[in-house]
Amino acid sequence: MAVVRKFVHLLDHSDQDFQEELELMRLREEVVTNIRSNQQLENDLNLMDIKIGLLVKNKITLQEVVSHSKKLTKKNKTQLSDMMMMNKQRGGLKALSKEKRVKLEAYQHLFYLLQMPQNKSTKFMDSVIFTLYNYASNQREEYLLLKLFKTALQEEIKSKVDQMKEIVTGNPTVIKMVVSFHRGARGQNALRQILAPVVKEIMDDKTLNIKTDPVDIYKGWVNQMETETGEASKLPYDVTPEQAMAHEEVRTRLEASIKNMKSITDKFLSAIIVSVDKIPYVPHF
Repeated sequence: MAVVRKFVHLLDHSDQDFQEELELMRLREEVVTNIRSNQQLENDLNLMDIKIGLLVKNKITLQEVVSHSKKLTKKNKTQLSDMMMMNKQRGGLKALSKEKRVKLEAYQHLFYLLQMPQNKSTKFMDSVIFTLYNYASNQREEYLLLKLFKTALQEEIKSKVDQMKEIVTGNPTVIKMVVSFHRGARGQNALRQILAPVVKEIMDDKTLNIKTDPVDIYKGWVNQMETETGEASKLPYDVTPEQAMAHEEVRTRLEASIKNMKSITDKFLSAIIVSVDKIPYVPHF
């Protein structure tokens, strides 16, 4: 009876519910397919931009390439054909067995990835990981992806981080992937809901001054005096930070700006802390 009670709710499901579930699965697959297609189109577009840049940089036109190919005489073509035939007889890539050819292609991909710049390798990892977990299209896949982030970040901290600041300054790949994952509509909506009131308050405060550069504060002070008096100031306009700090007014304004900056920082921090329940779920690292 305990087992029956546990699964009796399944009797409420009709054929229509089953068909709707199948349709939902089909739509999820279609979304994932479209995401992959868009990413491939973006990669192809970036590659085309690179090729166009190389074409311009090398200062060579397609017409020159075609013109050069037409210069090959019949004798040249015959010699080239003979050389290719000799190379074929000696062996070469075509002489490899199917198994060795597959292994060669695998090594080619490996060396290509090893030479890949960091920005491209991060995009490659994003594509592989998100595709592997189906772009977290359901709760189970989302949970597994977040568990992967948790494990990866723990290993990153254990093997590479000696100080807390290195988590940010070290710029680990897993952090980039977490940011990329939460950069969608869900993360943007949560960010807007949490921080929009604080941002609006700061934007509406026209008297707020948070400049911390002594030279900028000094120039603003000089401009203000000239506006109020209508006369050019006798103070030099271009000064060093040390010369600017020599003025009492600059030191006073700098102290006020630092207090304003601390106050704004506290507001952002408080808004984040009190809105923990609104933040998209991430595993406790």
